[in-house]
Amino acid sequence: MRKVESLSLKYVGYKEPMNEDEVELELLGLETIIAAARQRIAVLKQSVKLTEIMRDSVVEDEPNAQTVQKTNEPTEAK
Repeated sequence: MRKVESLSLKYVGYKEPMNEDEVELELLGLETIIAAARQRIAVLKQSVKLTEIMRDSVVEDEPNAQTVQKTNEPTEAK
């Protein structure tokens, strides 16, 4: 396993808000960072699910089986 890194998310706000405007800005900054964290979580979950789907959909060919390839080009009827 690789060595983990220290990751951080940054946002704009006040460490110690002093008035209503500063509190509001701090809240908005926190909401923004929470949204960014939720998006990162969703991307990671999607990656895990895609990996599971790819792993589960791998079918090994039998020695005498024919392989069918998908094509994006339409075929002409003769």
